Amino acid sequence: MENNFYYPKNYGILSFESVTMIKKRTTLKDIAEKLGISVATVSRALKDHPEISQRIKDQVALLVESMHYRPNSFAVHLKNQHSNMIGVIIPKIVHFHSSTILSGIIAKAQELNYQVLICESGKDAESERVNTTALINTGIDGLLVSLSNNNFSEDFFSELHAEGFPMVFFDKVPTTIASHKVLTNDYTGAFLATEHLIKNNYKKIAHFKGQKGARNTQPRFNGFLAALEKYNMHFEKNFVIECEKCTEEEGYNVTMNIMQQAERPDAIFCVNDEMAIGTLSALKKLNIDVPNQVGVIGFSDLTAGKYITPSLSTIAQSGIDIGHKAAELLIKEIHNKLKNDKVFQQHIIEPILVVRDSSSRHSTID
Repeated sequence: MENNFYYPKNYGILSFESVTMIKKRTTLKDIAEKLGISVATVSRALKDHPEISQRIKDQVALLVESMHYRPNSFAVHLKNQHSNMIGVIIPKIVHFHSSTILSGIIAKAQELNYQVLICESGKDAESERVNTTALINTGIDGLLVSLSNNNFSEDFFSELHAEGFPMVFFDKVPTTIASHKVLTNDYTGAFLATEHLIKNNYKKIAHFKGQKGARNTQPRFNGFLAALEKYNMHFEKNFVIECEKCTEEEGYNVTMNIMQQAERPDAIFCVNDEMAIGTLSALKKLNIDVPNQVGVIGFSDLTAGKYITPSLSTIAQSGIDIGHKAAELLIKEIHNKLKNDKVFQQHIIEPILVVRDSSSRHSTID
């Protein structure tokens, strides 16, 4: 099968030649030189010292913003500029896939004598920026970033990356920043899930699509469409539901609605396992036989999926591997072990189809 990833062209091999030249970190001296005042005056202005005029304070504040100055709190304490701490920005901590990634990050960091500070960004791009700045100000040596679902602008991290701050993106990654990245092949996972349903003789396949701003929504949708096209299956627009929260409750409600239609699906591919578990609950409430009348498959391989009835077919993502590789790359970057590389490393972790009872209907397609 062609790996038609939903990523930029040459996603896996990005030359340093295409990247903005790395900028020197802005210092108090840089600001002082711009204003023609002393470093001590700039420092006192930042501390709102009463002997500094409001005019100078305002000028310093403007340059701090425009020159992207960030104080390095640990610099005065650490001669070698290494705190042996890395930061992690992640949209949601209490989430199966996220928690497995974090386990991988922590395990690899500890193996390499690093500690990990974690901040949750939620779905708020502003919170993401504030938390990232707070982490950097603690003196971390580098940053691992999974972008929030509502971060539609990548400028903040682009500027940070251009300054040369060690950074690796994982799971939900930017499309406009050439950098080290580690993520799941969402396109292939969705293709495998849909192909499996087709091969098990399901003809009318619905897709409960992810949130509009989520980074994995479009590649999974593209994989779904590609499988339908490969097997000459009809695409029914009304069978694609864009979800808002992607929770068990939403999966239940969306399923109750779609199964009330005159034309209803005989299989459902859910963007995640939470949605799929809600879907199974709704089908049980409607006395619909799974998998004989309707097949269901999810994405993520939640532990609970093994133990519900019927057990849930899914796509397994190796969160541990993502975490291991992301932490390893970042710590190599911190120690300049990647400085001679001519390309940024892009690690695409291939997903695995896990077949269980919820989609195991008799196969007719080889």
